[in-house]
Formats: sequence, C-alpha cells, structure tokens
Amino acid sequence: MKRKIALFTASLLAVSGLLGGCGKKDNNGADKLNVGYLPSPGHLLYFVAQEEGFFEDEGLDIDLVMFNENNSELAALESGKIDVGAFGSSELITFLADGHDITVFGGAMIAGHGLIVKPELVEGIPQEDWSLELLKGKNIGVEGVDSGHIVYRAALKKLGLEDDVEFKVFADGADAYNSLKNDNIDAAILYSPYRILAEDEGYVILSNSGKVEGYENHVCCRQAALTSTLDSDAEKFTAFLRALIRAYHFYQENPDETIDDLAIYVDVDKDSLKKDTYEYDTQIANPDPDILGMNNFYDALLDIGFIEPFDISSGLSSELYSKALNEVLKESPDDEIYRSLAEYNERRDK
Repeated sequence: MKRKIALFTASLLAVSGLLGGCGKKDNNGADKLNVGYLPSPGHLLYFVAQEEGFFEDEGLDIDLVMFNENNSELAALESGKIDVGAFGSSELITFLADGHDITVFGGAMIAGHGLIVKPELVEGIPQEDWSLELLKGKNIGVEGVDSGHIVYRAALKKLGLEDDVEFKVFADGADAYNSLKNDNIDAAILYSPYRILAEDEGYVILSNSGKVEGYENHVCCRQAALTSTLDSDAEKFTAFLRALIRAYHFYQENPDETIDDLAIYVDVDKDSLKKDTYEYDTQIANPDPDILGMNNFYDALLDIGFIEPFDISSGLSSELYSKALNEVLKESPDDEIYRSLAEYNERRDK
C-alpha cells in the first residue's frame, strides 16, 4: 500500500500543470474542484459522493487528488494545486495558529485511530484490565501532531504519565507502522486503515481513540479551504457539502455498497475495510464541521503546550454547512438520517 501511495504522490509532483479548479468549468459547464484526500476509510464521504454520482448531481466536476500525509496536502492547498481537502484537525489548528488564512467549514473523519501494541505487552492480561498504564517506559510512534497523537498524549497527561512515555514522530502512518514492524518502537498510534492492517498481522489494538475518556467520537479530519476561495465561491462549496451530506446518508444505509466504493481508493481487502469502517468506531465519518469538537481540540493542544493562545473562532465556520443541510432537509423533511444530522449540528455548533 505504501508503495502505491509513494508512486501516486510522485506522479502528482511530476505534473507541473495541476492548478486549482475554483472559478473554472469543464466542457459540460460543471463547476470544477480539485479535492485532496488520504487513502483512508475516514475520507469515505468523498469516495461515495464521487462513485454514487452525488457530486455530479450537484453540478460538480471533481478531481480527487491523493496525498500521503497532511503537510504536503496543506501546502498544495495554499499553492492552489487543490481547492479543498480533508485535513487533520490538530494540524489545521496549528496551521491557523501560525496565521494561515484558511477556514474549516465541514467535517470528514471522526475518531479512526488505534493505539497499536505488540501482543506480548498484553500477554496474560484480561482485556478488561488493559489500560494506558501498560505504556509506562514504552516508546510510541506517531504521525506529526495528528488527532490520535493529541488524544493519547492528552490522556496520558491526565493520568500523570506524560514523562513515562516517549513519543517518536514519523512523517506518516506508513512509516510509523513499518517502524513498529521492525521492532524500533513498542507501540504506534495509527489511523484507519493502518490499524486494521496491523491487527491482521498479529498486533493488538490496545485502545481506539474514539473511546478514550473525554475524547469520545473526537474530531479528526475536517474540510478546509482558503478563506478567500470560500468567500468567492460560496455556492459551489455549498453544493459540495450537499453532496457530502447525501454521501453520509448512503454510508449509513448501504454498508456493502459503501465498502465497494471505498475499496476503489483504499488498497485493503473488503472484509477488513468493513470491520475498520463499521465496527471500531460509532461512526467514522460525518460532514458536520463540529465547532465544539474543534474548540475542545484547541484546548487540548494548548494544555499540552503545542500552541500559544489565539482566536480560533475566525478560522471555523458552520455557515455553509448549515445552509447545505437545510436545503437537503427541505427536500426530505421527514428523513431520519438528515434530521439526526440537524440535531447533531445544533449540539455541536458552539
């Protein structure tokens, strides 16, 4: 899988003419958008919207552009190579803290990280007794400041264990996983699908991030774009969100078809993908920007000293999402899934 990612990323870098699609239309008059993604089940809303025709129904011509990790994807956003993407929540917050003019306006992945350990760490210990205390004296591989890293670092601090664990930073999840396999680290925090790949190869999921106390169903990847682009192409991005909202509905009702769509973009067997997508987390994707969840992550990053205080509110917006959701609800006012999204938005838009 890593080889495929590397080859694909290299081919992208070789294409010097790749430009942002905002303000452009294809030969059929559809609005073009270049959309960055990671090959993860957490980005399934893109895959479903593309394969099931929801983007096309909204008059959008979408080019999905794959990346290996968040930093190169964020650089592509700022350089205009992509118009929008799903980026790690904590990376976005650090990006905003550095003064970059981007806006988080929708959601993608929820939770989706596993704390993976070698089987000998839990050998002879009943699963009900597994805890983060087992990590004392261990080193843990992480990808930059990704969401799972922040959840577990904050949780260990609450337990008073921050000085008893060493975090080793890797460029991406694949590198962290390979280091675990090579016995260079004792554990790794891996996002989907690496956590299921690790479990399939005999490693143990000590914990899933969405079930960590205080971080249940935490935010992960969020939709973000340049603020100026959102302002100038608001209707195009509203249509984009309507497609993602419909994709969420499809994902909730059609597991087998969703996995078929997902398997086109994520090189993992379908049985493992289904387990990783539908069993480990309450849900792995949601289009809501979750302002409350982003503020909670801001507090966590501040508490562990990764950022200095700043006004995060200017970089968060639910305006376009609320508009898109209301438009979809107007068409299907009695639909339970859309109504549940509206209730979720009412709770989290704070």
